[in-house]
Amino acid sequence: MMIFVVLVIICTCCFKDSLASRNPYTPIDYQKKIAQGFSTNYFKTLNFNKYNKKNLADVYDRGFRNLRLRCRADLDNFNMTVFLNNLETVVDDCLATNIAPIVSWIHHEAEAFATESHRTKYLDWWTSVAEKLKDKDYRLSFNLFTELGVDSCGKACAESLRENTVKYNDWTSAVVKKIRESGGKNDKRIVILGSPKKTAKGLKEIDYNIYKNDHYMMAEWHIYASGPNKRHRNNGKPGQKYWSGTGDHVGKSNVMTAIGYANYFTSVYNLTTYLGAWMPQANENGDLNQTEIINFGKYFVQVIKPIPWSMNVLDTYYDTKNTDWILNEQAITGQTLNMSRVLDEIISVM
Repeated sequence: MMIFVVLVIICTCCFKDSLASRNPYTPIDYQKKIAQGFSTNYFKTLNFNKYNKKNLADVYDRGFRNLRLRCRADLDNFNMTVFLNNLETVVDDCLATNIAPIVSWIHHEAEAFATESHRTKYLDWWTSVAEKLKDKDYRLSFNLFTELGVDSCGKACAESLRENTVKYNDWTSAVVKKIRESGGKNDKRIVILGSPKKTAKGLKEIDYNIYKNDHYMMAEWHIYASGPNKRHRNNGKPGQKYWSGTGDHVGKSNVMTAIGYANYFTSVYNLTTYLGAWMPQANENGDLNQTEIINFGKYFVQVIKPIPWSMNVLDTYYDTKNTDWILNEQAITGQTLNMSRVLDEIISVM
């Protein structure tokens, strides 16, 4: 009798997933679907041999339900045909494993300088991706920007997409139109907008006209993409990503402030959000010890619910080429850390 009940539950869950994949997701349902996952590096170089289909089964078995496929469009000798075929392979494998693939675009120079030529190539890139994947089921989504970077422009960033919101909204409006008109399931596929200022505080700068009549949109934001730290502002006060010890002094309130902007935006503008990048370790300067890393990671995962997330980055926890979870200690930013233990602690509160 018990075996029969278990089989019924499994079949019911499979049926629900199958039905959902054939029908469009509402943003709220898609939040639940993608839940928690990892950012990936499969398409951040031209070397595709780091990918193995077994990665997906292993990730799924640990409770992760999305992979953010960060795709660099600015690589030397980039071949669009080869890229699209490899991308389709990973997307198909994700869907077969019931992992939601989230495709995102990266082009550091285009983000920083945003010329008309960059705009044209951006639209062409997304048009090609959308047309290639147009018939994939609705678990696939398109995340228009991975992050609006300004590293390439130094102190002259007035024309960057992050600083020039008019340009950002023009690019976004134009690419949404291209995707929606590209055929297949793309008219009702979840499209995830990017925060013009990266964090949730900047979400309000997205032109409301872009999403007010589109029922299949979400917005991505992030703040801890390189983890928390112990930095102070010039006035001596802790910075916005400060965390120390258990976080009782400033750290926890920083996290709640960051999430609060996202929740407020959703309540006012009725657009649900997704956190596209975070990590528990201090990746910039290594000033958090392992206990602090675990404290931050567990607290963050608990309080961000129900906002879904992708953690930076799968390769920190898992050897994608050799298909093994990394159990040994690692040297990360001058520290020796057991990231396997960190991951176990995070999973325990997901």
